[in-house]
Amino acid sequence: MAEVKAPAPPPAGGAVDEDYRLEAQIGFLLRRAHQYASDVFQNRIGARNLTPQQFSVLVTLLKNREVAQTKLGEITAMDPATVLGVVQRLAQRGLVAVRTDPADGRRRLVQLTRDGHELAHELEAIGPAISGEILAGFDEEEQRSLLRLLDRLGQKS
Repeated sequence: MAEVKAPAPPPAGGAVDEDYRLEAQIGFLLRRAHQYASDVFQNRIGARNLTPQQFSVLVTLLKNREVAQTKLGEITAMDPATVLGVVQRLAQRGLVAVRTDPADGRRRLVQLTRDGHELAHELEAIGPAISGEILAGFDEEEQRSLLRLLDRLGQKS
């Protein structure tokens, strides 16, 4: 991967930055990194035909057994509409089961089916290999720093 010079701070007083380069901007770099990570993910997932969001839901349910759909969205950093769609698609594939919470008829509870449980165990086993391949170009200290900084950036939303 080519090294990109860090962007200069924005000019004072709204002046036009003559040195502005798209390829040095945070959004561009994050998108390019996301494309690389997505390629690695898809190559490792292969015929399982899953999205990263579906992966997140399955692995989360492996750790939590049954979770309210809204809580599942919070844990996996998905908005309510996105987690609803992900759960619906996983349910159509027979990987999760959804039931109404007897204590609150508005709440939907999600859990893995037997097939979902087996797949989630596979995913949990290959997850470190996906991360390892994505981060392979960095030494351990750089990996920790990158993950810490991305986590900090993600906390702002």
